[in-house]
Amino acid sequence: MRESFSIWWFAGILLLAYGVVILTTGIWEVSHPLPHPPVLSNLHAPIWWGGLLTVAGVGYTIGFRPRHSVNKTRK
Repeated sequence: MRESFSIWWFAGILLLAYGVVILTTGIWEVSHPLPHPPVLSNLHAPIWWGGLLTVAGVGYTIGFRPRHSVNKTRK
């Protein structure tokens, strides 16, 4: 019998992937500042959002991971 995967597990993987990419970009922007940075760049929004997406992605990926259930009523 095929095991079904929760759509939230896939959503968690996407959140995790996007979070890591945005967080990495934010860290790179801090280490390589622009000569004329945009307004409010001192708030470091990519770091905050990347961190939030990464944490949410880890939570969804672990919380909805596929589990192998043993069917004890096999004949």
